Amino acid sequence: MPLTRSITSAEITRTLRADRIAISAPGDFRTAPARPLAGAAIDGLLPYCLDVLGRRSIYVGGVDSRSAQSAPFYYLYLRRNATRVVSVPWESGALAPGGSPIFLFSPGRCGSTLLSRLLFSAGIANVSEPDFYTQATTALCASPLNPFRARIAQAAAAMGADLVAALDPVQPPIVKLRAESCRAPELLVRPSERRTLYMTRGFEGWARSNGRAFRNGAAKSVRKYLTAMSGFAWVRRNSDCHLIRYESLLAEPQVEAAALARFLGREISAQAVSSTMNEDSQLGTPLQRGARPDLPGWERRFDETMALWNSAKVRRARAALGVEELCTG
Repeated sequence: MPLTRSITSAEITRTLRADRIAISAPGDFRTAPARPLAGAAIDGLLPYCLDVLGRRSIYVGGVDSRSAQSAPFYYLYLRRNATRVVSVPWESGALAPGGSPIFLFSPGRCGSTLLSRLLFSAGIANVSEPDFYTQATTALCASPLNPFRARIAQAAAAMGADLVAALDPVQPPIVKLRAESCRAPELLVRPSERRTLYMTRGFEGWARSNGRAFRNGAAKSVRKYLTAMSGFAWVRRNSDCHLIRYESLLAEPQVEAAALARFLGREISAQAVSSTMNEDSQLGTPLQRGARPDLPGWERRFDETMALWNSAKVRRARAALGVEELCTG
C-alpha cells in the first residue's frame, strides 16, 4: 500500500532574493524545522511555487490576498511578506474546490502590469505573475520529452484552483503570466475556462523597452518575441481570445477598457481607467522607472535586434506563424 506523505508547515526565519525578479523557488526561504500539518485549509494560504524535485507544492501564509492583488508582482509580494511555508505533496491535490482563472498572456514589456492595475482599480480580482505557472512552462518542464510534463501541469492546475478559491470563488479572476508562459499555453488553459487575454506591442517599441529593461542581446530578444507570437497563435486557435494592443490602450484607454469589460462580462468604470493610466505600474519593484539605468551600448544592441528581426530567415519564421498582425504598433 503506498505511503501517504504529510502536509508540513514551517515558520520562515529568513527570506532570500527579496529584491530580485528571479523566478520563485523553494529555496527562497530559510525555515525552522517543519512539522506535519493536519488538514490544511486554503484559508490564509496562497500558492507560491512548485517543488518539482520533491513533487510538492509550496504555499505561504501570513500574506493578505488583497495586497497580493494590488502588488505589481504577486511572487515578489509573497517573497517579501510571507511568514510561513506550507508544503503539500502533489498527491493531495487542491486544498479547496476552485475553478480555473482567465489567463493573460503577453511578450512582456507591453503594459500588461498596467492592465493588471486597471483591473484591480475596477474591483476585478487578478494577480500578476504567480510563478508556479512560470515553472510549469519552463523549457525543461514543458518539453514533450519530459515524462513528468503532464504531472507538473496537473500540480500547477491544482495550485491554480486554490488561487481562484482564495481570490474570487464566484467569478474567474485574471492571472497575468510572465512572458515565458507563452512557450506552452496548452499546459495552462483548461476546458473549464476557455476565455483568454493576450496583450501585445509592436515589435520595434517592444524591442527597445525589452532591451533597456533586461539587457538582452539580439538573438534572445527575437527568440522571446517569436515564442510569444507562437503562444498567441495557439490561444487564438484553441480558446476564446481577446486581443489588447498596448498602443491602442494608450491612445484610447476608455474604448479599450469598454471592449475588455464586455468580453469579461464585468464593469470597468471610466474613473478606474483614468486613475490608473498615469501610474508607474511597477513602482516599488526592481523594474520601476529609473531603477535600471541604461548600459553603454544599448543602442547598438537595439540596432542588431532590428536587423535580425528583418532578416530573411526571421521573416520566414514570422510568416509561418500566421499572426504577423501582432508585430505592428
